[in-house]
Amino acid sequence: MITKKTLWAAIIISMIIGGIAGFAIDRFDSQPGSSHFGKTKFINYMTKELGLTGTQQKQLDSIVTYVHPKFQAIRKDFRSKLENQIDSTQDMIKSILTPVQRKKVEALYNKTKTGSDNK
Repeated sequence: MITKKTLWAAIIISMIIGGIAGFAIDRFDSQPGSSHFGKTKFINYMTKELGLTGTQQKQLDSIVTYVHPKFQAIRKDFRSKLENQIDSTQDMIKSILTPVQRKKVEALYNKTKTGSDNK
């Protein structure tokens, strides 16, 4: 039999996983040039830190342009797998709850997704 302690641990773990997923997706799924790791910022950073020549900058640009689609594919696959695991975990938790508890846990999940505080 599942205890209240086990149930709350499962809910908290699921919420943590959801939070981590949200952070990871937000952090790693940004458009090129718009984040710290955007193409232009990356090349400028490497140029400054390593003292790259104009030729090296062009070569680095070619490398980054070449690998960008590969990183996009990895991000897409990662996001899909992570979202599937979160959904699966939430479904498992919901399967042990009563209808009233399911409504409450849905509200908790929605709060986590929107980032709203407890009110």
